[in-house]
Amino acid sequence: MTHTTDPKLLIKKIQRVLSPELLQKKWRGSTNPLAGHCYVASEALYHLLGGSKAGVKACSAQCPGGVHWWIELNGWKLDPTSSQFDPQTLEGIYAQGRGRGFLTCKPSKRAQVIIDRVLGY
Repeated sequence: MTHTTDPKLLIKKIQRVLSPELLQKKWRGSTNPLAGHCYVASEALYHLLGGSKAGVKACSAQCPGGVHWWIELNGWKLDPTSSQFDPQTLEGIYAQGRGRGFLTCKPSKRAQVIIDRVLGY
């Protein structure tokens, strides 16, 4: 879907375009700028990397404050919002994670905003 499929570069680009209006109301005003963005940021990364046809898998697990989302590709955990957690907490979240689907097959409206920003539309 994008001109680059380097996951690390895409994650950096996604992080740069996250903004408060993309958050659900319960997450607005958080002191951590990545808190509350995990679902939509992971959804955007999933689609930018080619989705299930490219072997990308959406994953989630319970975390402090709710549910945390990330994606996996070729055994790698790709998490655009991982730095909101300390490494030990994140390790525990990943240990209980399981593959899940996103709510929609196509990018949600919020994920599409991120994708468009990353691609420069």
